[in-house]
Amino acid sequence: MFFTLGLKKLPFEPDCNQIIYIEGLHDEEVNELIRRHIRSILSCFSARNYDFCYIPILKHELVSGERLHYNAPYAKSTKEADFMINDNFILDYMIHPENREKIPPSLLYYHPDCWDSRYNEAENQFRGIQISVASFDGDEGLNKVLDEILRDIDAHGNLYNQPSFSIRFQKCTEPEVEEDDEGLLYRSDDDWDWDLDEVYGLDDESISLFKEIKERIEKLQQRGVDSIIIENLFKQRRQKLSRLRVTEDYRIYLPDYFGMEIKMTPLPKAVFLLFLKHPEGIMFSYLPDFREELLNIYKEVKGPFYNESDARRSVWDVTDPLNNSINEKCSRIREAFVSLFDEHLAQYYFVVGKRGEPKKIALPRNLVKWDSDK
Repeated sequence: MFFTLGLKKLPFEPDCNQIIYIEGLHDEEVNELIRRHIRSILSCFSARNYDFCYIPILKHELVSGERLHYNAPYAKSTKEADFMINDNFILDYMIHPENREKIPPSLLYYHPDCWDSRYNEAENQFRGIQISVASFDGDEGLNKVLDEILRDIDAHGNLYNQPSFSIRFQKCTEPEVEEDDEGLLYRSDDDWDWDLDEVYGLDDESISLFKEIKERIEKLQQRGVDSIIIENLFKQRRQKLSRLRVTEDYRIYLPDYFGMEIKMTPLPKAVFLLFLKHPEGIMFSYLPDFREELLNIYKEVKGPFYNESDARRSVWDVTDPLNNSINEKCSRIREAFVSLFDEHLAQYYFVVGKRGEPKKIALPRNLVKWDSDK
């Protein structure tokens, strides 16, 4: 049975490719069946370029292994991962919250062409279809429900001749997610990593690099439900910033993020240090006034590889308000941080500022230590 859910303005942009599990009241039997068959459900949606969002697992995956270090670089374990978001947070935005407990276990999805005139006052409208324990019975059940969703979306011009689902659900199978020592859901990484050495013939070093790039791309691509979960994952601790240490040879470390080193090429690093020295910020249009200071910093950073004529040319370009070089260097600074940890923390370390206002690094300067000040 389909229904329309009218919602207020959401704190994230709805993603047409996400299918979300919701329930007004918790149904443990349905949740257990989803956990038992999660891999099959995910695979079938993924084959059609759809993401199935079962938030209890999604939340934990965002703080598992390397993802924990990326989203919360200060955390030693998932015990420090405070989930400040409930599994059915989307229902918090219902325009008729009095009906919340009437929402059965359902699969929810968004399509801009699905609009019900009865909910014109809503900022967003989602479509939902009810599921139950019976949906997992036999070879039909949930296959039929999932096919109905795709046919409903197809009716609005989004799918073309998609094959039917063909999941065989057996109640006797072992759960496809497990619990760790802290009672949090997880899926085994071994079950999900590709056998890259056999598929692509890659050596160990190449496999490691491949996985690292894949991980970074996943972080940069997260959107929709994922983005709001990341935003709220560590809400109480989101201001837990690391001190920043600049050594005498201008290496940059974050001691409270397990000694993480931030690496940049010399000119972006010199620009970063210039802004770090000016907590009041610098207007890009005033950069010519800082040429000599930046040149001196660049000279120190380059050390024995410093070339006067090349350095002056580079510094002139980066301090020319009509040249795009300063924006490029600020982008390199930003990448140096967000490649290592999530932007909800990284934004305090790179150069930011609105148009027409001074650009600055927001990190409180009492957290900055220069070894050269000894």
